[in-house]
Amino acid sequence: MERVSGTQSVGLRLDDRMLTLRSQVTDLLCSWAGLVVSERGLPAATDTEVPTLLRFLAGQVQWLAEHPAARDLDAELTALLDSARSLLGPRSYEVSLGLCCHSGCTAQLHATLSGTRDSVHSQVACDAGHTVPPREWLLLSGRTRQAADTGRPGGAA
Repeated sequence: MERVSGTQSVGLRLDDRMLTLRSQVTDLLCSWAGLVVSERGLPAATDTEVPTLLRFLAGQVQWLAEHPAARDLDAELTALLDSARSLLGPRSYEVSLGLCCHSGCTAQLHATLSGTRDSVHSQVACDAGHTVPPREWLLLSGRTRQAADTGRPGGAA
């Protein structure tokens, strides 16, 4: 058997921003768990995995809520949640509506809904760039059912 050289091993591709965020989450939870342990005289957790830390802190939520630094905990958790949301980006859903409804266009038509906690964006457009204004969306409402019934895009018979 001859050895092949010049090939690169393919491994996992990790996003440094996600790894940093994960580390920040772990550090924050460890810090707050440490505060609870030191101020309440509780035994320290032996596991620093996020689910374990969350279970521990959930059991101390009333005490944490009454702690003078509760607002700091809230602000720190909110900042981490905002960071996570920005890394994950908006969610997007797409539904195929068959062929474009513009005369002579044979491109596929799609309804797309995407958004964040603060805003939602929706559009109906084909792969060729034609758009359908919201006032006409109800005219397309039966297209997904028709496509399923006929087995053809857009329900064309």
